[in-house]
Amino acid sequence: MPASLIDNHLSFLPAAAILAARDKDVPTPPGAPEALAAIAAAKASLAKRATEQANEQRRASETRFIAQAWGLSPRGARRSVLMAAGMDADRWESPIHSFTEEERLELRAATAAAIRVYERLLNAI
Repeated sequence: MPASLIDNHLSFLPAAAILAARDKDVPTPPGAPEALAAIAAAKASLAKRATEQANEQRRASETRFIAQAWGLSPRGARRSVLMAAGMDADRWESPIHSFTEEERLELRAATAAAIRVYERLLNAI
């Protein structure tokens, strides 16, 4: 007669031990403050993670367009912006992603300043 290979099963324990273990793990009642706080924390964590993933996907999809916009802009404009930012104008052929974040901020500020000057000229004309 074949023997069972199960050594530890609930059916081998007395019912009192099973009921005591079950009573020890009392579920949290609905609407309990600690349950609501745990749910809110989980939702906030999920929302933060979803936002980070969306931002990462947006950055990945925009990277190509940023590079194209820099590469297709006129050479003179790139050189002017580089000079206005105090950088070497010979870097006009460098891809935009070869610049550090600080350099890109300087380029952005120089471009914004140039736009303001050209807008004033346009309004004067």
